Amino acid sequence: MGNKQVLDQVYELLYTEIRSIAGYQLKRLKTGETITPTVLANECYLKINQNKDFRPSNKRHFLNCLSQSMRGFLVDSLRAQNSAKRKGQNVDTGITEMIGDQDVSFRLMDIDIMLEKMQEINVQLTEVVQYKLLFSLTFIEIADILQISDRQVKRRWKQGKALLLSLLGEQ
Repeated sequence: MGNKQVLDQVYELLYTEIRSIAGYQLKRLKTGETITPTVLANECYLKINQNKDFRPSNKRHFLNCLSQSMRGFLVDSLRAQNSAKRKGQNVDTGITEMIGDQDVSFRLMDIDIMLEKMQEINVQLTEVVQYKLLFSLTFIEIADILQISDRQVKRRWKQGKALLLSLLGEQ
């Protein structure tokens, strides 16, 4: 069985979860786009599936690549929309509530830039923040994917939030 067939099977097994995550992301963002959860999930999967060298080593790697693909798709969509409208897209209070600071407001493109900067500083913290913000996974779900304790996930989440807020403060 080839890599593409295995990847298709993994996607099929996780499809309901992935589509649910895509729906959650689209509800949180006020994009004005007509993107459906199905379209977002499928487009992002097709993008990573086109890479002939892509061989996810586990569920964590697969979801990480898919989340980066979703983030890229949404950011590209917002950039196209913003270039036409010339105004930024704010994220609703869902993310600020997760961050834990009601005074924080930022755009999806800011998140994308900050996650790229965080990736350069600490990959482990970035993974947790990405799973929490983009996929809205629980600490237990993240712990299962990362194969660490939920206590470690909570610790990384606190550190990741602090790093994210610090980077946002610098901007």
